[in-house]
Amino acid sequence: MKVPYPEREETVIDNVSPTYIDESSIHGFGLFAAEPIRRGSVLGTLDGQIMSWDHYHAVRAALTLPSEARDYLFLEWNALAPDTLLVRAFRTKYSYINHARQPNVELRSRPLEVVALRDIVQGEELLLDYRKEPLNEEYLIGHGSTYL
Repeated sequence: MKVPYPEREETVIDNVSPTYIDESSIHGFGLFAAEPIRRGSVLGTLDGQIMSWDHYHAVRAALTLPSEARDYLFLEWNALAPDTLLVRAFRTKYSYINHARQPNVELRSRPLEVVALRDIVQGEELLLDYRKEPLNEEYLIGHGSTYL
């Protein structure tokens, strides 16, 4: 299969497979199934460093990166609790999964895994309901309010 955006594939960590990055009708770029995926399949395990929201904001404020680097070196995260995040310093394929209220993948914890909720056909965009994470109130009324 020809990868639509090889430059994006080469600069992100492949932690959700079998997938590829392509333009999304939902928002910017998305993550798509490279082959049929069966319901219940584990597509990837998410790792990172555990930190508080306050620590996360302090680290982000201290980062001064040129704009070209910000697309690949940034703090990607998952909420583990309203005051605790799992943070990754490098961009991964997971970051390309867009939000939808009718998702086809979900996160399951211990370890934090991306799991197919139903059969997914080749070429279908992977979608996650971000509201299922234990997001804090600040995020829900701030940045998250624009799309959740």
